[in-house]
Amino acid sequence: AGSGRLSLPLLTHLHHTSPPHPPIHLPGEQRMSRLVFVIGCILPAAMGLATPQHSLCNRRSAVIGGFCAAAFGFYSPLAALAKDDEQTLLAEIKAVRIALEPLPELLDQEKWDAVRSVLKLPPVGNLWNLGDSKNMIRKLADLRDDVELFELADDVAGALQLADQYTYDNNFIYFQPGNGKVKIKEPKQQLKIAQQKLDEVLSSQ
Repeated sequence: AGSGRLSLPLLTHLHHTSPPHPPIHLPGEQRMSRLVFVIGCILPAAMGLATPQHSLCNRRSAVIGGFCAAAFGFYSPLAALAKDDEQTLLAEIKAVRIALEPLPELLDQEKWDAVRSVLKLPPVGNLWNLGDSKNMIRKLADLRDDVELFELADDVAGALQLADQYTYDNNFIYFQPGNGKVKIKEPKQQLKIAQQKLDEVLSSQ
């Protein structure tokens, strides 16, 4: 007793004299809910309703396969559209190349307005006079992400601008003092440069 511990006889006495715990009685609704819960947990496994592992794998494969098919199906029209855009741009650039062919002869005939009409209006004007958003070579360079095509676009634009400037100046030669001469060789040279650069663009495909 001095050690603070209860002796065995005292523990036995307390055990026999303590009132028994009253049994826990659940209401009928609670007992029924527990029973239903237990049956709901056990019954699917007992009946083999659990999803097999291979079924999960098959579903996962089907989902991934469907996603890949959708992705490639979406990519193919984009690739085809890009190809169509490229062919359209090349056709427009070729149209410019063809439009430049009669200009040297028109320069020989001193038909300045006719030459400048071709240079300033589409499709030729798109390459130097109507803004970068109209420039087919720049669009093609963007589409291909090709730095050399950007340089060719600048070369073509510069040559066409000089050809137009020389032709424009010829309109006023006769009204200027002195013995001015019209310039035919110079615009022809610039047209030739533009044609060569256009050929490089067309051959780059």
